Amino acid sequence: MIQAMERIQPILQHPLYRDALRRIDALEQDRIYCRHGLPHLLDVARMAALLAADRGAAYPRDVIYAAALLHDLGRLKQYTTGEPHAAAGIPMAQEILCDTAFTAAEQQEILQAIGRHQSGAAPDSLAQIICEADHASRMCFACPAADSCYWPEERRNHTVLL
Repeated sequence: MIQAMERIQPILQHPLYRDALRRIDALEQDRIYCRHGLPHLLDVARMAALLAADRGAAYPRDVIYAAALLHDLGRLKQYTTGEPHAAAGIPMAQEILCDTAFTAAEQQEILQAIGRHQSGAAPDSLAQIICEADHASRMCFACPAADSCYWPEERRNHTVLL
């Protein structure tokens, strides 16, 4: 397992990744709602790995982690240009993935998951697993800002992933 996760280190250490996270953190510094920094990304990665294992989905854990760690990078463009973050994150993720040991097919799967993690993806696809983990990572049921949150009630997470 440790050897498989070695493909994640180049993502975490990539200058573009580190800079994007730093800038997202700065832009969200005063945000009272959900944030999209490394703690959120790791929560999504861990939950996605659990969901995939529970479903018997055949995605390597480091592929799941790569998709989860990269899925919200587009927030930087969303905050600065208004571009939807799922689409905006693909070029950034692609540039980072080029400096990793993921195969071309794995990179394509990861990029698809990033681009489709908010839309209707095929059941048990990596995109759907990331989508569900992203939703489950939100603790709307315990959020102190829930009363002023713009999310409609049906989008809010009211449970703990078991």
